[in-house]
Amino acid sequence: MSVKDTDWLWPALGAEVARNRFGEYIAARHWYATPEMCEPDAHTTGLLLRSRAASMQFPAKHAADPEKWLFLDTEATGFIGGAGSFAFLIGLAWWDGGGIQTEQLFLRDPSEEYAVLLELVRRLRKRPVLVTFNGKSFDWPLLVSRFQMTRTVGVPTLDAHLDFLHPAREIWKLQIGRVKLGDLEERVLGAESLGWSRREDVHSSLIPQIYFDYVRGATAYGLDGVFRHNRMDLRGLAALAGRILQMLSINRDPARPSEFQALELYGASRFFGRRGEHARAHGYCERALKLGLPSAIAEQARGELAKLAKRELRRAARAQPRSEHHAARRALRSIPI
Repeated sequence: MSVKDTDWLWPALGAEVARNRFGEYIAARHWYATPEMCEPDAHTTGLLLRSRAASMQFPAKHAADPEKWLFLDTEATGFIGGAGSFAFLIGLAWWDGGGIQTEQLFLRDPSEEYAVLLELVRRLRKRPVLVTFNGKSFDWPLLVSRFQMTRTVGVPTLDAHLDFLHPAREIWKLQIGRVKLGDLEERVLGAESLGWSRREDVHSSLIPQIYFDYVRGATAYGLDGVFRHNRMDLRGLAALAGRILQMLSINRDPARPSEFQALELYGASRFFGRRGEHARAHGYCERALKLGLPSAIAEQARGELAKLAKRELRRAARAQPRSEHHAARRALRSIPI
């Protein structure tokens, strides 16, 4: 069975054969009402683009405009990368019509890679803010290496690259331990409320072999599961982005009762502190302590809260008027014992 003999499969996947000047490829499009479009503020997206070294900030055009965001998740022939590894399925998504539009670009065989890379360039020209989960370490470097190997399709220029793995790890690692997208969907976002379930999901470790079996012409079994897995990753990424942006929003008051738990508020406090947002770190840490942290973490949080209060005290001492200085002293005395 040739891979070209599986054209019967594509309508069942909502896909079709597409083509450009480099040849044919498979394109599948689906629209979903959820998750809904998030509305980031410029300050919060600036923090997400800032490294953990607070002095390093990277201004970026369009980063706060969600209509310029392009979510990306790839399925590749290997998990490490290298010259022999390539992305055989490039999943893309963007906000559209009150919901989210997904588009999946698939290689029936490696010769279709040029055509798929060209389409990726075209999508990024329209939406040049790349949004990923671990894409800075894996997906994007892998794609850049493939662009460079073609020597024909130039590496596209990004206006910004928002990656939500590290913010998620800082906020929720203490709460859930392993921070993988599926775990975040289940234990933070709430899998049932998202509108889909991973119960019948294909495990990511099986995906390369499913593709190899397909290319060898042995079987197309499992390919529909690969497409579904990729779409859930895209939607999960979009939902996670909205959750993180909601939590870190400059308009959110951490002292107000909310749906957030103590451990995630403490995680957000550490996120802010590492990026030089000491006043907000103080507010989130104080709220986390009031809600109740595990004893060992509470002790650590009180120590950090004291450091933050002393920092505010020194700042107030350097800057007049005296009223700020006294306010900082009162904040230091109010730290829970």
